[in-house]
This record gives sequence, C-alpha cells and structure tokens, in this order.
Amino acid sequence: MALGAAVQLLLPKGIAYFIDHVNELQLASISWPMVGLGLGWIAVQAVASTLRYYYFEQSGHLIINNIRRRLFDVLINQPVSFFDRHHVGEISSRLSSDVQSLHQALAMGGANALQSLCMFGGGVTMLLTISPALSLMLLVFVPANLYFGKVTGASYRDYAKQIQTSMADSNRVAQEQFTHVRLVHAYNQQAGASASYAEASRRLLDIALSSLRLQAAFRGGLSVLDYGALLATLVLGALLIGRHALSVGDLMAFVIYSTMVTQAAASLSEFWNMWMRSMGATDRIFEIMRSHPAAPAARRAAMPSGQFSFDDVVFSYPERPGVRALDRVGFTIAAGEKVALVGASGAGKSTIAALVLGHYQPQGGRLLFDGVAASELELRTLRRGIAVVEQEPSLFAGSIAHNIAYAVPEREVPLAEVMEAARQANAHDFIQAFPQGYDTMVGEHGVQLSGGQKQRIAIARALLRDPRLLILDEATSALDASNELLVQRALDRLMAGRTTIIIAHRFSTIAKADRLLVMDSGRVVQQGSHDELARQPEGLYCKLMKDQLFAPAAPATA
Repeated sequence: MALGAAVQLLLPKGIAYFIDHVNELQLASISWPMVGLGLGWIAVQAVASTLRYYYFEQSGHLIINNIRRRLFDVLINQPVSFFDRHHVGEISSRLSSDVQSLHQALAMGGANALQSLCMFGGGVTMLLTISPALSLMLLVFVPANLYFGKVTGASYRDYAKQIQTSMADSNRVAQEQFTHVRLVHAYNQQAGASASYAEASRRLLDIALSSLRLQAAFRGGLSVLDYGALLATLVLGALLIGRHALSVGDLMAFVIYSTMVTQAAASLSEFWNMWMRSMGATDRIFEIMRSHPAAPAARRAAMPSGQFSFDDVVFSYPERPGVRALDRVGFTIAAGEKVALVGASGAGKSTIAALVLGHYQPQGGRLLFDGVAASELELRTLRRGIAVVEQEPSLFAGSIAHNIAYAVPEREVPLAEVMEAARQANAHDFIQAFPQGYDTMVGEHGVQLSGGQKQRIAIARALLRDPRLLILDEATSALDASNELLVQRALDRLMAGRTTIIIAHRFSTIAKADRLLVMDSGRVVQQGSHDELARQPEGLYCKLMKDQLFAPAAPATA
C-alpha cells in the first residue's frame, strides 16, 4: 500500500515536468527511456495494487471467519433459556448477514481508508511544496469534508442497526414458514405465508430506502465540496500564473494533487460512514459475545450413580416469572429405580426432566445428585451420565450412523459399536434394508423415516451412551400398536439396571414403573406404586386412569 501510494504521488510531478519542458523535449521520435520509465511505473503500480488487494482481503476473511466461529461458540454455549427468548431464524441471521456486513469495512474498506490516509498526507505535503499560498484553500474544503462525514455517521449507525433487526425479523418469518411447510400446505396457507413475509420485507425496504436517501444526500454533498475545491483551485491558480508566481505545469500538478487530497478526504468520510453502518449492523453481535456465560468456579467432576432428589424445588420459566412451573417439589429416586411422572399437560413433568438435564436452574430449593447439590457439580460430567429419548426425537440431517454415534462426543465411535446399539434397539434390520444401510441420509429432522424408526434410532443413541440415568419423555405416545411393541422391547433393554424417569400417559408404559409420582399444577400430590394408588379412588391418579381407560370412543365414520 505504501509503495503504491508513493508511486501514485510521483505521477503529477512527472506530468508537471512534462508540461513545463514540453518545448525542450524531442517529440519527433520515440523517447525509449521515457517509455521504459512509464512501463516501469505501470508495473510497480500493478504489483502493489495486486498485493494490497490480496492481503487486505485475506485479512478480512480471516477476521470474519474468526468472529463467526467465536460467535457460534458463544451461541451454542448459551443456556437453554437464551433460545427460549430468541428465534432460530434471528440467531441464524446474526451468524450470517450481521457478521458478513463487517467484511466490507474490514477488508477493502479498511484498505482504501489507509490508502486514502497515505494519499492525504502525501498529497498535502506535495501541495505545500508547490504553492503554500494556493494550499490555504484546503483549510476550508478538507475540514468541511471530514466534518460532513462525521455528522452523518451517527445516523448511518442507527439505520444500519434497524436494517439488521428488520433483516433478522424477515429471516425469522421465512425460517418459521419453511420449518412448518407441511402445515402451511395442509391448511392452504401459502398466501398467508407470503403476506407475512411481504410485510416483513416491506418494513426492511422502508428502512433501507431511508438509509439510501441519507447516502444519496451525503454523496451529493461530497460532490459539491470536491468540485468546489477544483473550481477554487483553478481560479486562484490562474491569478497566481498571471502574477508569474506559478507555472502552468505546477498548476496542473496542484490540481491533480488537490483532487487526490479531496478524494482522499471524501474516502475517509465515506469509510467512517461505512464503519458506522458496520458497527450499527454488528452491535447485537458484540452484545451477544459479551454475554458469554462466565466460566463456573471449579466444581466436582463426578459421574452420577443415578440417585438424585428434589428438595423443596421452586421454579418458574424465565419468560413467565409470575407462574410457578414447580412449587416446592420434593422427592428422592434411588439408583436403578424406575419412576413414572403422571399428570395432565402442564403439571410440571417435563420441567422436572429439564432441571435434571441442567437446562435451567431452580429459583428455590436444591437438586441433589448422590447427596451433592447440582450447583457444586460440573455440568458436562453430570450430563455424560444422562440420556434422553423424546416423543419427537431430534435427528440431524446426516446419516443414520452419525445420528447414533452422536451420543459419544469424546471419541470416534467404530461402526461395529453403532450396529450393536442398533441391534439392541430393534433398529438394525430396517437400517440394513435401506440401499445405503447406515450411510442413509435421514433428511432434516429425520423426515425420511417413520415415527417408529426415528424412536428406535434415538433409543440406539441412548444405548450407545450407556447412561446411569435415563429420561423417557413420552417416548411411545405417538406410535401405533405394532411400532409401540417394537419400541417398548427396545426400551425394556435400555431401562434395565438404569435409573429411569418415565414421562407418559399410557397405562402400558406407566405399569412398568416401580413408583409413580402424580403431579398437579407443579406439585407432587400423590406417590406410590400403581396398586397403592389404584386403592385410592378419590385420588387424582384414579381420575386420570379413568379418563384414559373409559374415554368415549370417537363416532364411526362412513
């Protein structure tokens, strides 16, 4: 960059020399030394420009890649409550478009600003050597140019912040509609989806056009200053030539240098505005990066044996602080015991599972593993001893083998271990029936598989993890009778010898539990075995069983 600026600053002096000595030069024939000098100037300028472009762009890509990776690390380590408050589409927008908006400012924007700074300093020096008197007019135009950029910069930052927020909103709308595309088509809501996205796009367009109007006014103002400086230079230069205080060649050189200086000042002003836009666009990024959870104090790295207890636990979800999801819940589960959580929807069953997994922290009471408070244990080690099988298993779009091996992040899992886990989960036969076997791609959310197949892959994943504590969250509630039988056999193998929390409504699943905890409005209102609770006809458990067993059948349809 410095070499390119130096070579560029030599050009006007060469032109001035040529104009002032044009009569003395031999123009009848080609002056090969001058041609060689010109070609050398072009070569140096080309090499310098090429290297400057490459290295600044490379630096920009490296910085952006580093920021994107750091931002992802911060996001993926945020507590689950963070994702309760922020939509996936918004987070994806921050990770892509917001970060990318920095690239232009950091790469060629920064390169051009530094180049302009060199040209500005060098040009001012050359102007002062040609004519200090003529240089006085720079005291008016250059500060005005820089001040103009500073004044508009704050507005650019505000507009950029609004644009990125609107862009995140439009991405959120699009991501939500695409995620539920089957529902959109089933209810003929394509027009509604298009209307929602059109409204989000309209808000983005309105802000973008407002920002564009400001940019247009800024460029118009710079044009007035640039051409005003040129006109003032020509007028004052003509006066100085008339007084023999300046040669024609020097005036030409001065015009070129003054153009360089004013353009450099304009470029610096434009870079400042670009930087303000980038800062506005990325304010939210750095807020998120600064919100990285503090590293916890040294904790015990103990794997749970499976025994745990709730001691008067009180908990409310962050988005509903006034509603208690758990209200002074207390119970103990012994290692190897199978306990079913029973209750109506919203009673607090899944909340207990979320607290056991460490997704949230209770606001009151204590959660203890092997008699030690969860807050004193290292969460990563604690989770290594826990596995979960959900009602709708979470599957990645990769291969079946990848989804099963996902349970063991600490090492590379051999295919033989994956296949053995699949056999125990009654999944091996249907996997082998696929043309690609364990390399079969399951599609987004496992869309290429049936409900029973997804459940058995999730069970294989849990078996491979070999947990001490198992959480089954409505693992068979969405299956038909034939699939439920296959899945239930796999679950029986999975539960053998492990502490198990069973969240279920079906009697066939509940009956396998050693003990039942009956929940209502965030409290444990009954506990005991099925036989014990069945002998309490006035209890909530009997009412729930009657509602399930004797619910009126749906009327037959033709």
